Amino acid sequence: MNRVTSDTRRRALKPSLRRFVSRNALAFCIMGGFMSSVEAQRPFPGSSSPAPAQARPAPQIDPAFQKASQEEKAPPAPTPPKTAALPGLNRALAERPAQEPKKPVIQQTEFNVETLLNEELVGIVVEGNTTIQSNAILRQIDSRQGRLPSSHQIQKDVTKLLKTNWFYSVKPFYRQTKEGPVLVFQVVERPILRDVKFVGNDKIKTSELQAHTGLMTGHGYDVAANRESVSRIKSLYAEKGYRFAKVTLQKGDNKNDREVVFHIEEGPKVKVRDINFKFVGDHFISARVLKTKIATKTPIDNLGAGWIGGDYDPEIVRNDVYTIKQYYLGLGCFDVDVEVSESISEADGKVTVNFTIAEGTRYKVGNIDVIGAAVIPRNELLTKLELNSGEHFNSRFLRKDVSAMKDKYDELGHVFAKVEPTPHFRQDDSGIVDLTYQIDEDIPRYIGQINIHIRGDHTHTQETVVRDQVHRFLKPGTLASGRDLRMAQQRVSGSPIWERTDPPTFDLKPVDGLEYIPAIAQRGQNPERVAQTKAEELFSEEFDHDFDLRATYISPVKETVGRVVLPASLFEEENPPEVEIQRPLRKQPKNENPTPVVISPETVFRGQSNDIVRAQGLDQFGNPYPQDYQQGVSPQGDPFGDALSNPAPGFVDVNIDVTEGRTGRLMFGVGVNSDAGVVGQLTLQEDNFDLFRVPRSWADVTNGQAFRGAGQSFRMEAVPGSEVSRYLMSWQDPFFMGTDFSLGLSGFYYNRFYDDWTEDRLGGRISLGYVLNRYWSASTALRLENVQIRDYSLTNGPVPPDLLAVDGDNFLSTASFTLSFDTRDNSFNPSQGHNFDLTYEQGFGEFIYPRIDASAGKYFTLYERPDGLGKHILSLTGQAGWTGDDTPIFERYYAGGYSSFRGFEFRGVTPREGNFAVGGDFMALGSAEYMFPLTATDNIRAVVFSDFGTVEPEAGFDDFRVTAGFGFRMVVPAMGPAPLAFDFAWPILQQDEDETRVFSFYVGLTR
Repeated sequence: MNRVTSDTRRRALKPSLRRFVSRNALAFCIMGGFMSSVEAQRPFPGSSSPAPAQARPAPQIDPAFQKASQEEKAPPAPTPPKTAALPGLNRALAERPAQEPKKPVIQQTEFNVETLLNEELVGIVVEGNTTIQSNAILRQIDSRQGRLPSSHQIQKDVTKLLKTNWFYSVKPFYRQTKEGPVLVFQVVERPILRDVKFVGNDKIKTSELQAHTGLMTGHGYDVAANRESVSRIKSLYAEKGYRFAKVTLQKGDNKNDREVVFHIEEGPKVKVRDINFKFVGDHFISARVLKTKIATKTPIDNLGAGWIGGDYDPEIVRNDVYTIKQYYLGLGCFDVDVEVSESISEADGKVTVNFTIAEGTRYKVGNIDVIGAAVIPRNELLTKLELNSGEHFNSRFLRKDVSAMKDKYDELGHVFAKVEPTPHFRQDDSGIVDLTYQIDEDIPRYIGQINIHIRGDHTHTQETVVRDQVHRFLKPGTLASGRDLRMAQQRVSGSPIWERTDPPTFDLKPVDGLEYIPAIAQRGQNPERVAQTKAEELFSEEFDHDFDLRATYISPVKETVGRVVLPASLFEEENPPEVEIQRPLRKQPKNENPTPVVISPETVFRGQSNDIVRAQGLDQFGNPYPQDYQQGVSPQGDPFGDALSNPAPGFVDVNIDVTEGRTGRLMFGVGVNSDAGVVGQLTLQEDNFDLFRVPRSWADVTNGQAFRGAGQSFRMEAVPGSEVSRYLMSWQDPFFMGTDFSLGLSGFYYNRFYDDWTEDRLGGRISLGYVLNRYWSASTALRLENVQIRDYSLTNGPVPPDLLAVDGDNFLSTASFTLSFDTRDNSFNPSQGHNFDLTYEQGFGEFIYPRIDASAGKYFTLYERPDGLGKHILSLTGQAGWTGDDTPIFERYYAGGYSSFRGFEFRGVTPREGNFAVGGDFMALGSAEYMFPLTATDNIRAVVFSDFGTVEPEAGFDDFRVTAGFGFRMVVPAMGPAPLAFDFAWPILQQDEDETRVFSFYVGLTR
């Protein structure tokens, strides 16, 4: 029974299985029949929209396909007539004649373009276009008949078609015919824009508005794009200061329109009427100073030129809030709060900007400590600090102290030493912040390989140019001194050869030094140790004004001390560039996220790849020498010496990246001063000249290769003037024959109309110079001139014998030696430092005489604002000279005028014979000047001065003179670095024959 039952169950399953199979087979047959009678389309992925539900016309293909189509028996349903268009955008709307219905090609199958095909395309057709001619569309398609199809190229074709703005959507697919695959682009057209007009625009040209909107006649008409163009026009007017401009669509807001008309009411241009600062509580910064820190300006802030600036921009105002906060934080006001409000008058478009500032407590420095110092004693690091205990916090002084500490390590070769200041705010709200300098000393480093990379479109500079510039400071195998690295970068950066917008960079790549002692005897980081992860710091690197700056945190991580992160500017140098380096510890596994440390304010280093050859100069064992890394052997006979306490140094490869700039310049200038009258200037200068790179073909001239690439300087100058003219041609090689000597050659013609005679000089000069170090330099020169004296005055009485003796042509030949010393911080407007020049010159040939000249200057900053501006500067300068008895009259000393002795005429201080100025053999002049700013920007300064001295026939001070006066200095960046000078001076002590002048000035402009 059980067996029978079991058999029954098995047989009962068979009918169910048969029914299941038969039903599914029937469904499959029905679906197959449907698929064979209906064309199925699969949309191309990424097309803008699905195809419209409408009958699709047969493809327009080659005659061969049309012939094959005509052989079919069943004609297709006729397609609606289309209007043809002429090729091009302007003919896209032309009428197209109706076409005869075509029979479909038999056995057509459509499939996705991503389907891989190994057959060449037999045709490309466009479907769905009703107003735009197919030929105009096909010209936008780069896919070609007779080539294998590419889905990537087809996608590019779709993108290109959509960019024409002719279509709402473009859908590509393949259609398989008997002859082969046909590529079909099915499109849904946009309405065509017939015209675009702008009404009411006066301040902005129609062409600029049209370019800004992107609307063009013949392109697709889109209401959404028209409305977006309204916003674009408003934004354009706002950028130009017309923030009350109104823009509306007179036409183009309806889908049935075919033209767009914008109506514009420009309104007044919004200007800043006034900027006010309101202080809550006590304050120590004036509104006048704060106005110099912000970018928002009133027209009067632009020297009254209201049409230049004074525009209102809300975004700039918001940035000004951040700038003011940064400024206060740098001065120790860590609780500062800044708010801004604006009031705008629609009547005249004037805006008043109001800043409300609560400075809060200005913090003072409490305890100062150093952690991690071993190589340099703690007391030595804390001597001569700019920011001392008890003084107000100042980020500028803090940066100087950090830089000074780094410099001490740099001198020992610890170029990767890191000094991180950490502020600790006391919890008692006493307004005291303690400072801790956390130091990671690293190990001493030596210079390895020096690699030069010169960038540019068509580089022609020789690599030796860069090597000559750094050779004095960077030599493989020598100690990697941070000072030498900075000096090398300053020399390279100071060269006019390189692009200013992409300044030279020095990247240090640490490399392992070869071991002189067994690794087990070396102290340092554990090779197996993996760098710890920092505990979460309280503040991120990016400053946020919402942070509570009172909190403090010290990380337990050894590599880096956590800190309260004040604004980045508090710990940066005033004039970066700063770049970061990656400092892997010796024998430490590679850290994929190394901690960046700043090497110096001038030099920036970054981590590099590991494929650079290491140090040069190896001994018989393959080790670099002559460095002896073992400091001797201990008296106890320790074979490792002090290696246990002094780890072996490492090496750094120096990668120098420079970008060629435009080294040829054509300059125009004009100047006027009370000593030389009006002069013009035309200068042609090439700072990357190569005297020996003569062109070998005309192509060398056209592509800029001829006479370029060696870093030499060539200058041609024409300076015609009303009283003095000069014409000059000079050449200089700063590293003559690859040495540290500079060689210069020049030829010139000089003409000067003096009161008593006219002087012409034609000659040349050969000079050889050498830079001894950062401050000292020496040079020697040979001067050969023909000096012609003519047109001397016959109305001033008897002509002096010394003048008659040089009437006509005179040949002057001298040799000189000069020693110079200069520590000034700025050559045009020094505020500290001093300079000294001493020259001995010996005449030979026609005129034999000795000559000694000396000049010196000392500059003191007596007062400055906490931000380093507003300096009050005292300068003491002087010059003295003596020359021999055989000195010709045209080489003697004369004084007077703006450049030497204010209060007197040019050459108004001199010994005289009758009415003729004959010059003296001795001169001693001095000046004391006190300069202080009149504006918070330091662009306008006032000076009070006294000039004193004498010019004598022989050494002595018998005819001493003294003048006193005042003046003004104006710095106009657009006119060059030299300030405009206007001085008023009156003699206090003078001689009867002196010629006086109260007003003297200098104005120059160079382009």
